[in-house]
Amino acid sequence: MNENPKDLLELLNIQIGCVIKINRLRQGISQHDLSLVLDFNPTAIGRIERAEVISGWDRIYILSQELRIPFSDLFVLLSESDLLLIVDEIISLEQKLNDEKKEFYRTLISKIKIKFTRLQDLR
Repeated sequence: MNENPKDLLELLNIQIGCVIKINRLRQGISQHDLSLVLDFNPTAIGRIERAEVISGWDRIYILSQELRIPFSDLFVLLSESDLLLIVDEIISLEQKLNDEKKEFYRTLISKIKIKFTRLQDLR
């Protein structure tokens, strides 16, 4: 494997969080409502969506099943442009896009670009 495993895993973690969030938003489900259905802490769902934690496969599986996301698709890294399109759609669907969230998304976009550049440099 030529890629830096740390960058690849961090990108996958970001991707998992973004895919979970975009599917939740598309379905009009709040983190709170999702947490009630799954008996998860709503804070835990937010942390997974923001890629602040590396969640166990069991939680990711449960979330993917509830949101009707093919589980195995989560672990196939999308292209940089596809992942950035998901982030753009998340931003457009966000109900409460305050300054803190705007800064989070600016940082997330930058992080995605940097990590993909590092992966490209290693190939």
